[in-house]
Amino acid sequence: MRTSQHAGNSSVKGDFSRDECVVPSSLYTTIACTEISGDQRKQIEADVIIEEVFDLFINDVHLTTFYASPRELEELAVGFMVCEGFIGRDDVRNILSIDIGPKRIDCKVDIDVSQLFDLERVERCGTTLFTPENRLLLPKDVFFSPQVIFNAVGKLKEWGNAWKKTGGAHSSLVCAPSGEILVFCEDIGRSCSVDKAVGKALLTGIDISRCALVTTGRLAGTMVSKAINSGFPVMASKGATVKEAVLLAQGADMTLVGFVREPNMYIYSGEYRLQSR
Repeated sequence: MRTSQHAGNSSVKGDFSRDECVVPSSLYTTIACTEISGDQRKQIEADVIIEEVFDLFINDVHLTTFYASPRELEELAVGFMVCEGFIGRDDVRNILSIDIGPKRIDCKVDIDVSQLFDLERVERCGTTLFTPENRLLLPKDVFFSPQVIFNAVGKLKEWGNAWKKTGGAHSSLVCAPSGEILVFCEDIGRSCSVDKAVGKALLTGIDISRCALVTTGRLAGTMVSKAINSGFPVMASKGATVKEAVLLAQGADMTLVGFVREPNMYIYSGEYRLQSR
């Protein structure tokens, strides 16, 4: 019996086995299904990722609804508040408490929430239409070699155990110019994987203004906006981007890199931060 539904994909077949890939059980479950291969049918057990719904409240104001993997929810909440611009990355110390309940995350934060009551909610993997009044100025003296970016994207696949098990997860990581991977997170949603990585980095005291945010997801405008709001000078993905995201990156002077597939990558903005050593 095949150990993983995704293991049958020719792009990853042979890369791992059940013994080599240990994933917290809260991220996936095993479901019986029928596999058709040519004229043959057989019953197998497939690993399927779990998606749960969580409502996020800040000071009793409902902000958004997450469709997320049920893990690292404190990191998700912190990262979301920073990525969406409700608090700055230096304001994490103003978070008074985060309570995780069934289908609900309650945050108490020392901020003025009067502007939140009229906010239009968007139930789309933890997104709102809130726009912060002031964007961060991104540092110009942070530089990465292309090889560091190639290696970081490679780690997304190497460490993406939930993706290997199910084929249904996105991964995001934070890396230093030295190439050290500081934070890694997986989630069913690309936006939530970014929020979790940002939240984990900030909760562990990492200065993300000196780091790159690397992800598996398409670099849509909402994704790039998260990186800009949280203060990353560099964002990269193995995937594509969109026009609106490029314009956002150019306006913020953020280095935006897509289609990172060694030996090639596309740099859409801020090329000067990628320097060969």
